Amino acid sequence: MRGYYDEVSYNVNITAKNMHLFLMRAIASYDVTPEQWSVLEGIEANEPISQKEIALWTKKDTPTVNRIVDVLIRKELIVREISAEDRRISLLSLTEKGKIETNELRDIVEASCEKMFAGISRAELEQLTTILKNVSANLE
Repeated sequence: MRGYYDEVSYNVNITAKNMHLFLMRAIASYDVTPEQWSVLEGIEANEPISQKEIALWTKKDTPTVNRIVDVLIRKELIVREISAEDRRISLLSLTEKGKIETNELRDIVEASCEKMFAGISRAELEQLTTILKNVSANLE
């Protein structure tokens, strides 16, 4: 079984890298990385949201989220505002430009996923998701 686990681990790693590259190429014309996309998507789904909450939502560490947020602010895709309830908390929201680009990016990402998962049934994708969640749980 030893070699089998190595092969599975290798294939998962290579597939994850290839999926990342595929998505990166698909959205490259927007000058947004997959990591930035995940933050934009999280902000849109939960806005206004704190940087701490977006780090939890995207499963990224705080320094990484801070860097991504700074870039997205410079690109004028998001804004940071002080919370009215707690002045220690900064809340993130999409700008109008950010809303437009997020909608356009979502269409590209969904089309990319359709290509990535072509020929794979919904049941198989659900099974794959369950397996990957179980592996992740074993790593915690």
